[in-house]
Amino acid sequence: MTWLYGPALLAMFGTGLPIAIALLLCGAIGVVVAGVPLGIVAQRMVFGLDSFTLIAIPLFLLMGNLMNATGVTHRIFDFAIAMVGHWRAGLCQVNIFGSVVFSGMSGSALADAAGMGAVEIRAMVAAGYRPSYAAAMSAVSATLGPVIPPSIAAVLYAFIADVSVGRMFLGGVVPGLMMTAVMMAIVHVKAGKGDYPEHPRASWPARGRATVAALPALVAPVLLIGGMRSGIFTPTEVAAVGVLYAVLLGLVYWRETDPRAMLEACRDTALSTGAIMLIVAAAHVFAWILARDRIPQQLTEAIIRFGLEPWQLLLVVNVLLLLLGMVLDTTGIMILVTPVIVPSIVKLGIDPVHFGTVMIVNMMIGLLTPPVGMALFVVSNLAKVPVEAVARECVPFIIGLIGVLILITYIPATVLWLPDLVYGPAR
Repeated sequence: MTWLYGPALLAMFGTGLPIAIALLLCGAIGVVVAGVPLGIVAQRMVFGLDSFTLIAIPLFLLMGNLMNATGVTHRIFDFAIAMVGHWRAGLCQVNIFGSVVFSGMSGSALADAAGMGAVEIRAMVAAGYRPSYAAAMSAVSATLGPVIPPSIAAVLYAFIADVSVGRMFLGGVVPGLMMTAVMMAIVHVKAGKGDYPEHPRASWPARGRATVAALPALVAPVLLIGGMRSGIFTPTEVAAVGVLYAVLLGLVYWRETDPRAMLEACRDTALSTGAIMLIVAAAHVFAWILARDRIPQQLTEAIIRFGLEPWQLLLVVNVLLLLLGMVLDTTGIMILVTPVIVPSIVKLGIDPVHFGTVMIVNMMIGLLTPPVGMALFVVSNLAKVPVEAVARECVPFIIGLIGVLILITYIPATVLWLPDLVYGPAR
């Protein structure tokens, strides 16, 4: 009976049932079959949300939405144009560079796609780029948000896998820079084969003005990560400090933010938080019934019996995640897979921080793959183009990102070097 949970859950997903409802139904059915009082469902849902670490998720969402509402995205975009706009296919490089900067504040791919993407797509189309290509570039660059710290996905994984949030944050730095380099290289190569609009080189005084205008946004990641590492505040408190910083920028420093935009940012945050937390609560019920029936332990024992080497297990899990990324969203995949597979990877000596970063990069590729690539839907709506057209433009970048995924999967030092340098080797 226990091995029917997975197929039953996938069948519910196939009917179009929301992830939270499917998880809750499957967990409740498991509780009834196990002969446990049904009241345990509500108890486990409440217990699943009773975590100080989870407070960071709505706060990071709010910080990203407030940064969009306060006009930070426009200043970052102007700064990126001044710095790299004159490169080959300049606005494409600006798109990527701007996302690197914004990812240090939003922690969310969809916040990046919706915020920076709205500015970037409009500018690229006005400069003569195809709307589908402009949308694809915004979707691709948005995948940097959850990899480069701070990251909502890293917080969620750290909560589920019981690992250090700080180590997860730092583990994403090098992979995020590798993804950036690959994206920029692909743009450079593609630009040599096509007629891409050119942007004039900015003068040094113009670069200085753009830097000064964007400086409050540029120092935000340094303040947040530096404060966390120095012990001034915890990784969870980083998000609260970020929200306060965004409010001060909008209402005190720049003084040009529409209060209605701030309220809209709070509304969007509340809706997103409700959706995520409902999934987390429902997943806790499902995870509890799996743990009660020893599914993770049975899976670990099966892997050991099969004699899988660590590299073979990582290959199997990566392929599974890539396939799941085509039909499920990021939060659903992480909540489903993490509690089941982490005991197995730890048993085989794979560092859970390394695996978590691999998992996040893998799921970012999923944001670009139909039929449930959420980033594709966000940018196609902004650009008013079909999702299929955007997906086709993303193909070269997906191939490049899979190359990065392979490298970080089989060269753990690409992930663990910085966390080990700052925090010391994991025990």
